[in-house]
Amino acid sequence: MTHDRRDNTWERISARLDEALEGGLDRVQKESGRSAPALTKLLELLADAQREFQAREIEARLAAARAHRLETDLEQQRRRTDALMRIGRAGSSVRELPALLQLIVDLAVEATATERGLIIVANPSGGRAEFSAACNLDTALISGPEFATSRAIVEQIFRDGKPVATTDAPSGIDPDSAPSIRSLHIRSIVCAPLKNKEGIAGALYVDSRIGTSSLFRHDPELLGTIADQAAVAIDNARLYEDLSRSFSELSSIKSQSDEILEAIASGVVVLDADNTITQFNRAAEMTFGLSASTLVGRNARILNTWVSGFTALLERFRSDSAARAQTEVTGNHFIRGRIVLQVTFFPIRDPQGGAGGAAVVLNDLTDSRALEAENQAQLEQSRRVARSFERYLAPHVVSGLLKDPEAVVLGGTRQTATMLFADIRGFTELSERLMPEEVVELLNRYLAPVVNVIFANLGLLDKFYGDGIMAVFGAPRPSPDDAIRATVAAREILQQVNRLNGQRNLAWPLSVSIGLATGEVVAGHIGSEQRLEYTVIGNAVNLASRLQNMAEPNQILADEVTYEKVKDQLTATRRMARIRGKAALTPVYVLHG
Repeated sequence: MTHDRRDNTWERISARLDEALEGGLDRVQKESGRSAPALTKLLELLADAQREFQAREIEARLAAARAHRLETDLEQQRRRTDALMRIGRAGSSVRELPALLQLIVDLAVEATATERGLIIVANPSGGRAEFSAACNLDTALISGPEFATSRAIVEQIFRDGKPVATTDAPSGIDPDSAPSIRSLHIRSIVCAPLKNKEGIAGALYVDSRIGTSSLFRHDPELLGTIADQAAVAIDNARLYEDLSRSFSELSSIKSQSDEILEAIASGVVVLDADNTITQFNRAAEMTFGLSASTLVGRNARILNTWVSGFTALLERFRSDSAARAQTEVTGNHFIRGRIVLQVTFFPIRDPQGGAGGAAVVLNDLTDSRALEAENQAQLEQSRRVARSFERYLAPHVVSGLLKDPEAVVLGGTRQTATMLFADIRGFTELSERLMPEEVVELLNRYLAPVVNVIFANLGLLDKFYGDGIMAVFGAPRPSPDDAIRATVAAREILQQVNRLNGQRNLAWPLSVSIGLATGEVVAGHIGSEQRLEYTVIGNAVNLASRLQNMAEPNQILADEVTYEKVKDQLTATRRMARIRGKAALTPVYVLHG
């Protein structure tokens, strides 16, 4: 006690006063007389001085206590400010959420001078993570039964959204319901919610086993402020993650789009809303023989040099870009010269609904158009060849040769057909009286309309033999009305002869006899590998030829089979005739109109 009083200024002064009063009282008790009142007065003054000194000492102690409290408050505010500043800096500098959560819980434990800390944040997509970041806490302990009460406090924060703080955790807590509190000797717990605009985003938990009376060490307001700052930082970190993810996805999409654009066989030119060229793929470079570096960033009107009227086409598309527009134009290749292009405009929509850009797809049709022209020329040549060959061969034979030249082989097939033979009567006398040129000219004037009649009735002109013709109706494709068409053709041939005889400049009047016969024939290619002829062979062919020989001028003779097929279409006169090669008389029919 004496040692302590000597070390303290206030205590030393108080001790001197005490010693002076004790010494003065001893002298007053020992002395008497005139000096006693003076000593008494001195003692009173010393007592007053002692009381004044004690009052001043109390005031000094109170002032020191207030100064200490102010110093503590300032330190608390400084550390709070420092913690908030560090969290603020972390929120603006630390972008990865796991690192940010770890930093937040470390700063919370440091700022509150606690021993352990835990931060749990909710998953934005639903559910809640059991563990996000911890400080001085074993992860195995967090999920164990000894941490059950602490987990219950966190659950309460998520449920109620109100902070929980205690500086004397053991008191008022049932030991059976709080084994972690008792077993770990935890004295203080502070848990604050992390709030954002959607609600409770998480919980920030700290606890300590250290017993202290420092208000700063158990400041729930500080932890709440840290939690508020942390919630903002977490939202920013998540926003940054979302933006980074979106940017990565957009970058990936753009990269894929660029790769696809370069892989497209068609030329593609992308224009922005100001008609500035933003992309010019490799196929477009090959289309014009130009480098993309010379065009990207330039206005689209530069393309007028290589695509005639490109700007006008673009303006027309811009005026009504609701759908794609396609046209075919001529262009110029830097080396190859003139090219043919198919130009297609596609609108590119602006996400904000404003005026967007356009994609121009260019297909080089130069080679295909050249091939088309070549094919068309070959087709026209084939038609001319076919028309020429059809003058010598049956049309179906010419068609078959054009489709498959190797398909024509020797041989034939059995089928029913109607044969027509027509011959000019008195042709020998005519040939003797006219010049050869006149005979040929007369034959051509006769044969031209006759051939047209046969073709008009779907007959096959088999051959010319001198002044006669042989036609087949039903080969190579038979039809139920073959005999009817053959009969109509025969009557029309006689009409054409009458019309020809009515012309003034005819050198010699003509008369024709016609024979018709229907029966089974063999139709096919007859001859050799070097020379083939499509014809028909059979009794009906011979019969038709003999009936033609028997017929009178401008008369049609038909066999009985043919008559039975056409008897409902015309009238006829039946007669019996002897036909070469037949022993008995054979019925034949003279067909009338």
